[in-house]
Amino acid sequence: MDYKNLDTKSLNQLLINSIGELQQQGLVDDYFRHCHSLKEENGPFFFVELIPVFLADARKVVNEMAKAIDQSLVDYNQMYVHCIKLKGSAACIGACRLRNACTYMSQAIDDKSRDRCCLALNDIKQEYKYLQNPLESIVKLEQEIVSREASKS
Repeated sequence: MDYKNLDTKSLNQLLINSIGELQQQGLVDDYFRHCHSLKEENGPFFFVELIPVFLADARKVVNEMAKAIDQSLVDYNQMYVHCIKLKGSAACIGACRLRNACTYMSQAIDDKSRDRCCLALNDIKQEYKYLQNPLESIVKLEQEIVSREASKS
């Protein structure tokens, strides 16, 4: 989207509306909005840097889980470590559907069920995919806002 025709106030409103839409869709919860508000305490780049790090870490963990499931003998302890890492990251940023998908994975790991782990991993991949584009759009919008605010200083 081209933001050049919008003023900073309109961009901020668009960002708030975008976050609200993600909440209405159930992709994120109030923690996501809280993470956005933390930029006031941690500097303007906090939110812009947080989301790409989250997305990259989540992608890496999902890939590690996929590799672990593909092994002839699944290391369920290692799967659990990956699952807890992803669930914690998702919870901290407010990605509630991804967090919930990790809960199903945790249950499948507890049951040591490769089939259920595969199904749970597919759910995790799907939830990640649902999150990725909207979060990347929010980052672009936030970058534009931060850039404009920095140029005023």
